[in-house]
Amino acid sequence: MTTPHLSPTLQTPHLVFTSGQLAFNQQGVIEGDITAQTLTVIARLKGILEPHGLGLEDIVKTTVFITRSEDFAAFNEAYAQAFGAHKPTRSTVIAGLAADNARVEIEAIAQVRT
Repeated sequence: MTTPHLSPTLQTPHLVFTSGQLAFNQQGVIEGDITAQTLTVIARLKGILEPHGLGLEDIVKTTVFITRSEDFAAFNEAYAQAFGAHKPTRSTVIAGLAADNARVEIEAIAQVRT
């Protein structure tokens, strides 16, 4: 697999931007349905925000790419489960993804705590 030319996060004085995250493990994209992949992606987002002292509750905006409109309901349920009462703004787009077997990609913007 080719390593993409990107930074996992970029911090400005007030915001942290994440690159789009896929449901990767050390072998590549995980096998699994949209629910498993969504929960894995959100766990990855949480992990890359932690070094900045941030968590899911600090996310103010997500952009989501899913490959099939039929997966939206299951995706939305998993997303709601992961975020709980916190509801960042969100855009959801049906799109092809760069990695084979990937069903969801999520990028996020988090607000830096002051």
